[in-house]
Amino acid sequence: MKKTYRHYLNGLGQRYCTLRYLDERQMLSIIWKGTATQEHIDEVEKGMLEMIRQYPCRSIINDVQDFFEAPTTYLAYLTWTEWDKKVRDTSEVSCIAHVLHPEAPMPESRKESSDSPEVRFFTHKMDAVEWLNNQNLN
Repeated sequence: MKKTYRHYLNGLGQRYCTLRYLDERQMLSIIWKGTATQEHIDEVEKGMLEMIRQYPCRSIINDVQDFFEAPTTYLAYLTWTEWDKKVRDTSEVSCIAHVLHPEAPMPESRKESSDSPEVRFFTHKMDAVEWLNNQNLN
């Protein structure tokens, strides 16, 4: 049986990221906590792409609310640029919800083309989950 989750630990043995595939919703949940280096973030990216290739995945929720010490420019890259493009090229994901810290600048939601996932940004996780659930009904 395939594992539907992955935990990533930093050099101190503390978890900085968890990937979990939610079968009933065909959703990948990514939860970040604490700190991570650029190399750790790259490792999670590889794991995320492997999981969305492995499971039928229609949506992703990427929660960075408690991810407070990553390289700032790399965190921006992570949450709303290259990862979204790689997801589009790798899978059938139709929507991505990024949950940001309430004080973070809020980028505009977007859908670049008909074959790209719709991307929205939220400051409350339940708002993101509700939006993804509504998208998955359509």
